[in-house]
Amino acid sequence: MSTAPALRAFEQPAPHRVIRNFLGSDLIGQLLAHAEANRDTFRPTGVGDRKINPEMRVSRVLRDFGSLRDALEARFLSVMDPTVADLRLSSFDLGRLEIELVAHGDGAFYRRHIDTRTGPSDKTTDRALTGVHYFHAEPKSYSGGELRLHSILPPEQGGQFLDITPEQDMLLLFPSWAPHEVRPVACPSGAFRDQRFAINCWYRSRRTS
Repeated sequence: MSTAPALRAFEQPAPHRVIRNFLGSDLIGQLLAHAEANRDTFRPTGVGDRKINPEMRVSRVLRDFGSLRDALEARFLSVMDPTVADLRLSSFDLGRLEIELVAHGDGAFYRRHIDTRTGPSDKTTDRALTGVHYFHAEPKSYSGGELRLHSILPPEQGGQFLDITPEQDMLLLFPSWAPHEVRPVACPSGAFRDQRFAINCWYRSRRTS
């Protein structure tokens, strides 16, 4: 009987935190302009050590934020400690931030995964906390693309999930070990500017040995 509460915890989706109005309209406008100006530089996203696998993930990525990078890193860093406390995670020594800008067009998706196993290899740091910031052109012209946050246990073992709908200028944070997926996106216009944009930010903990 003493194990029941622990088992129930594995049946529930991982803890998460939502912060709305995270960057502000001015920076959102700059991000949209940056994405549009660099639309031809976006490349297909990969998994693991950036290997392309269209059965697992379909979207396009840009890792160069130009002059916007410093402002973005400062904002992401400002919420790290409160989030670690709020989610009751173990504190960690930050090694670096890893950020990328991802565009999800019509039919884009990312199947169930955990970020600690799908990131590029790094001998000195590990992904500890994941942040996903959503933004889009107005009016919103896509649908779908919810982030489905899973429990550790799979559905056939009683596991549950929670779908979180992207909102303009919303930051979603959760432990990088949490199973999650991006549900399919519908973008009928096919226009680049109408896609679902997201900044993925990983707070990488410094290894102690």
